Amino acid sequence: MESLGTTLKRNWMYMLTGLLISVFLWVAVSADTVGQQTVLADLVVINADRRYVLTQQVPAANEVSVEFTGRAGDLALLSVSRPQIIVAIDSVDAAQQEVALEPSMVRGGGGRDLGEVRAVSVRPNKLSLEFERRAQRVVPVVPRVRITLADGYAFADSPRADPSAVAVVGPQPSVELIDSVFTVPYQGDRVRQSVNIDLPLDTEEYDSLVTLSLPRVRVTLPIEARHERTFPGVPVRLSRADAGEVRIEPPLLDVRIVGPASRVEAVRAEDLSPEVRFRGPADIGRLLPISLSVPDPFLVVTVEPDSARVVAVGEGSRPR
Repeated sequence: MESLGTTLKRNWMYMLTGLLISVFLWVAVSADTVGQQTVLADLVVINADRRYVLTQQVPAANEVSVEFTGRAGDLALLSVSRPQIIVAIDSVDAAQQEVALEPSMVRGGGGRDLGEVRAVSVRPNKLSLEFERRAQRVVPVVPRVRITLADGYAFADSPRADPSAVAVVGPQPSVELIDSVFTVPYQGDRVRQSVNIDLPLDTEEYDSLVTLSLPRVRVTLPIEARHERTFPGVPVRLSRADAGEVRIEPPLLDVRIVGPASRVEAVRAEDLSPEVRFRGPADIGRLLPISLSVPDPFLVVTVEPDSARVVAVGEGSRPR
């Protein structure tokens, strides 16, 4: 008589085939067994009313479960593609609404038909929704650019965004709080040329339901070589036309301008009006400062000398 080991060794293929057939038959029979299974479903709310924004829903999108009935094999497929509960809102009648969740709203993953399984109950079976009026406003874009210039260079203008404004859309209370939109920060060191760069708009501080008409803008910052120019012999005037018989000593001065080349070259002598503020006879003979309105905010202007005296005509430099 053969030993058990010899028998197994000789007939192992037949025994393995029989085992596989048994497993297959068991699986096939089990797949045909009708049963029930509870599965988490994605809650999808579709708001078709463009006048309102959905701001809150209870329960949340992934906190709803559905009980299904069907063959075990079909039920097992629900764990591969999570089912959805589709709630369509055609018109918002109130800021707060309650919707009954019913088995008829359940669809397969991606909105497909459920096939051979059937939804029999939904838990929880009620959905609470809150809405806010949708608002839109156009606000300016503010570039956040921090630049350190290399020696010998100057800013020729302020940073500009293109476009310079964007539309903000979202719940009315949130939109009303926004009066400008910033770019994400940009920093440069020892820069020698103009900056032209695409920067995303920063939305981290806004309500997540707020959207912008554009995600990014083009920021330009003109930078030019620094230039210097001197205007000699510019006449000084008195601030008062009714000063009487007085004169200014010295009557002429030099004006020195430093800044970006294009702006320095655009200045004309007639644009410069140095002035002595003369308040009355008590100022005669006193050394008074000379003021000069800067013709361009990107220019640095100095005068030489920076002060003058108002003297009476025919009386020398002493007051009477």
